[in-house]
Amino acid sequence: MKQHETTPFWETKTLEALNPQEWEMLCDGCGLCCLNRLQDEEDDHAPIYLTRVACQCYDLEAGQCSDYANRFEKVEGCMRLTVERVAEYDWLPETCAYRRIYEGKPLPAWHPLITKDRHSVRPYGMYALNPVLDNDFIDLEDFIVQESI
Repeated sequence: MKQHETTPFWETKTLEALNPQEWEMLCDGCGLCCLNRLQDEEDDHAPIYLTRVACQCYDLEAGQCSDYANRFEKVEGCMRLTVERVAEYDWLPETCAYRRIYEGKPLPAWHPLITKDRHSVRPYGMYALNPVLDNDFIDLEDFIVQESI
């Protein structure tokens, strides 16, 4: 008897239909959303600039949040990615699984859900490259890596 193969959840469900476990599994672990961004606070339409400066909870060695469960309590301004916010966060990288599913695009071949390897983003350069940790002495403008988003 052949085992029946099912279509992966990310190919059959909308973001709204995902359960919390599936939502978390969609994250490819790139860490790009953990990097600080700059925007003119008085102009919501001003460009957003990505920096190499990561949140103080970012674990440089592991390439992920060091306290994911408590990040919102520990870090003022830590963003909570929700279904509603995927559309408004146009600064999310084009490779972001949340953005891709929202736009009706397939996951990239290197995505951990496809490769079954949580570090598969690294060989493709899809992670926060050479981040530095945020501290009181850093001027974010000195660490801009992308002209604007």
